[in-house]
Order: sequence, then C-alpha cells, then structure tokens
Amino acid sequence: LYLPDYSEGGALHAPAIPRAIAENIAMITDPITPEDTAFFWHIPKAGGSTVKAYYGKCFHLVEATQIGGLFGHDQDEKIDVFPRGDYLYVNVDPSTPQGLEHAKDLGLAESGLADIVFTSYAHGGSKLFNPVHRGRFFAIFRHPMERAASLFYYRQTATWEKVFGFSSTTFEDFLHKGRGEKNWMVRLLTNKFTEKLSGEDLEVAKEVLRTRCVIGLMDQMEESLERFNTYFGWSSPDGDDCKNDLLHGGVNRNPHPKIEVGSEVWNLLYEQNELDIKLYEYAQVLFEEQRALFSYQGTQR
Repeated sequence: LYLPDYSEGGALHAPAIPRAIAENIAMITDPITPEDTAFFWHIPKAGGSTVKAYYGKCFHLVEATQIGGLFGHDQDEKIDVFPRGDYLYVNVDPSTPQGLEHAKDLGLAESGLADIVFTSYAHGGSKLFNPVHRGRFFAIFRHPMERAASLFYYRQTATWEKVFGFSSTTFEDFLHKGRGEKNWMVRLLTNKFTEKLSGEDLEVAKEVLRTRCVIGLMDQMEESLERFNTYFGWSSPDGDDCKNDLLHGGVNRNPHPKIEVGSEVWNLLYEQNELDIKLYEYAQVLFEEQRALFSYQGTQR
C-alpha cells in the first residue's frame, strides 16, 4: 500500500477524518484482534444483499442486519442471537439511526455476538464501536451512474419498500425535479447530509477508504469476496457450491435500461454526483493497491 509522507515537515497533510471513524474503526493494516467486529458498509444496489446471503447462508456467520429489528425484537432489552431459516441474526437493526442507538445501548460491539454488522450509515455505524472493540470496515463499490439507475428502476417496482412510488415518472423527470442521490457516498463518509460539499470533503472520504476500508468492486465480485475471506480468515463449511449459486443467480437483482453516455440523464447524474464518481475511481485505484494485503491469511475471530 502506498502511504504518503504526512510526518512533520512533509509536503502533505492528512485530511482530518471524522472522529468516530478515526477512533473506533481500525486501520486496515492493524492486526485483527478477537475484540474486533467486521463492519460492512452497505452501499445501496452495489451487491450488499449478495454479501449478506453469502456470509449468512454459505458461511453461517451471525449477522446484524435490518432483520434483527423485526418480529418484535426492536423492543428487546437484552442482546441475543435468533435463527431465521438458514440464517442467524443478532436482535438489533443497524439499518436505521434509531436501530443503531438501540444496538449501542445493548452493547452490540462489546457482546461479540455479531460476526458482521451491516449498515449504510458509515459514520453512525462507527459509533457502535470503541477503541477496544473496533470495527473492521469493508465494502463493495459500484459505479455511481450504474448504481443510481439500478436504484431508481428498482424502486419503481419494489412495492415492499417505504420509498415505492416512482412508477409514474421517468428517470429524466425524476432528476430534473432535483430528486435522486447527490454524492451519497461522500456524504455518508463525512457525515454531511445537507451541507454543500467541497473538494476537501472528497479528500476526507478518500482518506477513510485508504486507511480503513478493505475495498471490493461489484464488477470483481468473486475476487472481492475472496479478499474479504482472506482478510478476516473466514472459510465456508459448504464449499464453493453455495457461493457459485449466489454469484451466478445474484440476490435482489433488477434488470433495467442502461444509461447512454452523453445523454441528458448521464449529464444530470454526473452533475449531481461528480464527487462520488471521483471517489469510486479512487476506490478502483485502491483495489489494485490492496493486492499487497492478501499475501497472508488473516486471523479468524
């Protein structure tokens, strides 16, 4: 990994990443300890559902996902694990701010019950952890243009989603009305949901990825999963059959029209997500640089 010279007197200065991430999320090159917990940043429509199924069904790992808040478990006063079909879940829901608070109150990180915590709230999720019980950050990235289109067309048909209701509008009209994501990744990494973003915010987001995130790419899904397995020391008792079924069939897939380069939709998306596109391109660079991390076997928790 390329590590710039941020020492006193050096020409570069490290961007100041959010305190909760700096203190509670381990550096990717730090040795994994038994107190650490894998922390998956679930970027919408970037293969996160496949990752959940892969580790829950094929590896039988205990997961903290939105399922943990169902069936009345959002009212539980003691942290525990419950089975649901082929999966094991902790009885907390890290997918919402309220669920994250509940998980923190119940001591999710300290309990050691979850093998993986899944949430889209990178900054909020980092507050689950502390300098002793640290999160180990990893994620799958997808080009923001592809992701935005996938999310829009998915929500046109996903009647079970709270945000269902886009079926009567076109993608172009949707964007002209100022809807849709606007640099979602940079906002979640910097904890700036409404403020105007700048190039400095992009540099902060890059620094979070460079120092604390094991990078996966959706168009390199199989290699990405193998990297995660190596890093965390995970192995599947079911062999490759389960993995192959998931990778070939996918989970929560939604075929949709492709965005034409140079089209009005393309231009609108680029204007609204320029920082995210640059962050994705940086994630691609890091994916190549991180090959140096996977010449060893990680320590299994």
